[in-house]
Amino acid sequence: MDKYLSFQVTGDLKKDIKAYFMLHNMSDIYEHTMDVVRELHNMGQQFGFLEQGSEIACYCHDLGRVVEKDEVIKFCMENNINITDEEKQAPSILHQKISKFIAENLFEIKDNDVLNAIRYHTTSRKQPSKTEIEVFLADKLSWKDEECKEIVNKINDAIKHSKEKAMLCYLTDLELRKEELKLYHKDSKEAYEYFNQLIR
Repeated sequence: MDKYLSFQVTGDLKKDIKAYFMLHNMSDIYEHTMDVVRELHNMGQQFGFLEQGSEIACYCHDLGRVVEKDEVIKFCMENNINITDEEKQAPSILHQKISKFIAENLFEIKDNDVLNAIRYHTTSRKQPSKTEIEVFLADKLSWKDEECKEIVNKINDAIKHSKEKAMLCYLTDLELRKEELKLYHKDSKEAYEYFNQLIR
């Protein structure tokens, strides 16, 4: 799996992220990454501020997508990335853990707040940091598929009230659809319960 870690970083994160995705023929993931960064900046304009590490986390959040689907489990095992039994049912969810690993070990990101925002950008978790919330929402708001239009519109409406309300909006949608999901991750369920209590 050295092919995913054989890359010379220059210290210019934005250029390095683009070069890394292009090296692995992932221009679509790079375009998505830039959409997420734009959504983050929109959020910053809306609220008048952003958490310090959110932009870095957005640039790095999908680094794990470069690992080919049939190599995800092997990559995790070789690099001591914990895999739960439920994650084995839907290995694509592991891209968030792999993204954190690559960000930390290849791109030399050391800030725990940034690393956790990368680590939980797909599932969230109970008591997420403000950085985690911003990166999570920026990712969801960037979705362009027709099937995602309704939930994206709901999140956009909810975020007018608060980021926390926007989190609950998305997580409630997961809770309501849990029977049809390939994986309703334990972390997402705990995040739903947390925000549901928080906003009552």
